[in-house]
Amino acid sequence: MHKQDLHMEMAGKKSRIMFQGTFTIEVSLLMPLLIFLIWNLLYLAFFLYDQSTILQGCYCTALRTERMTGTEEEKSIASMEKYQWSVRKKAVAAVLKENIKMEQGAVTVETEFSMKAPGGSYFQSIWKGKQTLKADAWEPVAFIRTCRKAENIGNIIQTGK
Repeated sequence: MHKQDLHMEMAGKKSRIMFQGTFTIEVSLLMPLLIFLIWNLLYLAFFLYDQSTILQGCYCTALRTERMTGTEEEKSIASMEKYQWSVRKKAVAAVLKENIKMEQGAVTVETEFSMKAPGGSYFQSIWKGKQTLKADAWEPVAFIRTCRKAENIGNIIQTGK
């Protein structure tokens, strides 16, 4: 073996030994960032789930309460029960504050919700949302007329006249 080849082989071993720990250092710097990003994505998923659950639950509560017959007190009790089943029991991580109003046959369900952002003591931020849904007073005559118009339009489209 030549002296020059021996020198190159020794230099290659030395450089390999020098760079053996770099991957460990890079990963130790990147892992906290990756964990933080994954944690935030998980919280975002919970937040979006809660927001969509609250949206649908408020709408269902308003619509079902408006369609009920009975006194205002009976409707109020039923609306709280419906809200409990459609929103409170399905929300995962949000803190809820509801307000249900009944005015002249129309029912409005308003929900404010908040969720602490991940990071606890390091980042003081709260994710907030608000859903307000209203079910107007149901008028059966107007509903039947709208259905008949839709039926007439369907007949015109089918026959082409």
